[in-house]
Amino acid sequence: MKTIAEFAIRRRWLVIVGWLVVIVAAQGIAGAMGGSAYKDTFSLPHTETAKVADLLKAGNLDNRNGAVGTVVLKSRNGDLKSEPSAVKPALIDLCASRDHVAFIATPWQSISCAESDKPTAGNPQLLNTARGSTTALVSITWENNHYEPELFKNAYDSLKKLDSNSLQAEFTGNAFSGIGQSQGGGGASVFIGFGAALIILAIVFRTVAATVLPLASAVVALVSGLGLIYILSHAISVSNITPYLAELMVIGVGVDYALFIVTRHRRNLRRGMPVPESIVSAINTSGRAVLFAGTTVCIAILGLIALGVSFFNGMAVATALAVGLTMAASLTLLPALLSLFGLKVLTRKHRAAVRAGQFVGNTQVGFWARWSEFVAHNRIAVAAVSGAIIVALAVPFFSLQLGASDQGSDPKSSTTRSGYDLIASDFGVGYNSALEAVVNGPGASDKAFLQKVSQTLAAEPGIDRASLSTLPLAKDIAFVSFKTTTSPQSEKTYTLVRHLRSDVLPPLYKGTANQIYTYGDTAINVDFAKVLARKLPLFVGVVVGLSFLLLLLAFRSVVVPLTAAVMNLLAAAGSFGLIVAIFQYGWGSDALGGGPGGPIDAWIPVMLFAILFGLSMDYQVFLVSRMHEEWVHTRDNKRAVTVGQAETGGIITAAALIMIAVFLGFLVSPGRQIKIFGLGLASAVFLDAFILRTMLVPSLMHIIGKPNWFFPRWLDRITPRVSVEPPDDDVTPSTDSAARTPPQSGPHDQAINV
Repeated sequence: MKTIAEFAIRRRWLVIVGWLVVIVAAQGIAGAMGGSAYKDTFSLPHTETAKVADLLKAGNLDNRNGAVGTVVLKSRNGDLKSEPSAVKPALIDLCASRDHVAFIATPWQSISCAESDKPTAGNPQLLNTARGSTTALVSITWENNHYEPELFKNAYDSLKKLDSNSLQAEFTGNAFSGIGQSQGGGGASVFIGFGAALIILAIVFRTVAATVLPLASAVVALVSGLGLIYILSHAISVSNITPYLAELMVIGVGVDYALFIVTRHRRNLRRGMPVPESIVSAINTSGRAVLFAGTTVCIAILGLIALGVSFFNGMAVATALAVGLTMAASLTLLPALLSLFGLKVLTRKHRAAVRAGQFVGNTQVGFWARWSEFVAHNRIAVAAVSGAIIVALAVPFFSLQLGASDQGSDPKSSTTRSGYDLIASDFGVGYNSALEAVVNGPGASDKAFLQKVSQTLAAEPGIDRASLSTLPLAKDIAFVSFKTTTSPQSEKTYTLVRHLRSDVLPPLYKGTANQIYTYGDTAINVDFAKVLARKLPLFVGVVVGLSFLLLLLAFRSVVVPLTAAVMNLLAAAGSFGLIVAIFQYGWGSDALGGGPGGPIDAWIPVMLFAILFGLSMDYQVFLVSRMHEEWVHTRDNKRAVTVGQAETGGIITAAALIMIAVFLGFLVSPGRQIKIFGLGLASAVFLDAFILRTMLVPSLMHIIGKPNWFFPRWLDRITPRVSVEPPDDDVTPSTDSAARTPPQSGPHDQAINV
């Protein structure tokens, strides 16, 4: 680390120009490639979803498995028994476009875009004849492997022109999720995050240079990272929500990492260390912690690949890449910039004191010194209160309902919510569901067998009998489509899918050459949740086990990493409990623009856990590393815990406030999923910094006492030595001198916090 810091100082202009070149190159190449090419790929190995996908592919029916969107047409005067004159030309033009549309179905006609000049009979079920025939549905299916937001937006832009004084046009269905809203990033939320960080840093540092530098480092990492993600999206499948996640992570951890380093640098300067040596020392101490914590975040996020769900792969790689760039900027660009500003990172008062040779000592006074003493003397009460808070917040977590929120949970102002509500009102809430019994085998061409399947389904409670229809696709493949009487996100719909698969359909094909699968959006969501539930214990075990191992090696203790693992799990449980209360129970979800309560998308807890577990490691590392340093020198557990908390409490809570503000800024972003993500991360950081690291962890370490640092000799012999703090011979003379100076009293002998 010393070598990196010394190079950054010595070749500061080269480093600064180098980062500018990275930004220009990344954005330039991305622009030359046409910007981003986000797309979602979704494969669920060893599930009925995967079996049906393989079946359709083998039968050259791939396009039946493409993305689907629905245009809801509502007559403003009269009925829609006959096709409005503007509709057919618009649909033919859509087929003729290069947006990879495969099929279009309407009440009046069905169009295969490969033969758009030969329309076939329409589907009468797409017209609400029972309610005056005033609402008609146009179902658009894209070619398989073309789940690309740009294609869906093109269709939206083309067909929204149908909206007129006589006809209302709304867009719903998976293809049109988030349509009409920015997909490239947080937009206003980014500025809110940076604005909040700017205010907090200004309050903390009270000088322009120290305030701007962390933001500059984060901006460079963000702009270059987004450019590389745009490029990456052309090489692998990267979800269109990835930029939001990258912005969340880069702004949050980027500002935090720079804050830790700048704070250490300011402290070194006030203790009398020359600027170059101060920067080297800051990178060699806080920089090591940044590298350690950032690497843990990257490993935790990349662990998502082990789940075996293709949806996570590009998202994990891109987000880890962005975090890696953030670390690199903190460890190279930041020291180069610090060397340019010199003493200007200090306030005028402190600069004057340093120039006059009035340096500070090591005595800790102020709020955090008093608070650490309070925790030490009231450790049992503090542990009980903080533990009770976390447990109370975690209670709703045990009623977590995984699934996929339907568009009835979208904001009321969105076209997807308007379309969903029109369908629910004029066709029934279950009409928003899309389910099929996929018959494979000789029964697919046997009318009697297909009729038996239809009759069996019609007899099941929860299935709309009038919605049943049979569609033979090939000699050995047929669809029996149906709608439910409950909404797609209802737990009753999920239960129905499981019931059909386990109890209703198997007796129909058992002992025959046939096979019947349950397919459709809700069925896919059931499989998705099942896959994650099956892999989740392994994933959690790997992430927790890895972090335990890293902390064990760093602090040569068994109890400290065990405590950290439990605390991180508690922070996750508390955060998930809050998410369930707000977005699943609906306690304030509408007020936040997240729609009414609904299930939590199955991928969110997994992704949240990976990220917040890594973020929790940041604060644990910065807190315990100072405690460990004091323990090594004094072998006094009470002093180690008290001093460690007193010296790091201010910087941890200041960093947490910045990250919370950044994450809460994403509540203004469009989309329920991003709102859940922002609130989930913000609440987890708050609980981690203000409850766990400020109250529960230090109080428990006081209660446990010296066993905190227990490390068996046999384990010490066989484990490699990895230290967050630099070895003694890496400490510069000035640092050593300042560290060994006896505590002095005087006007500048004050708490060295942030």
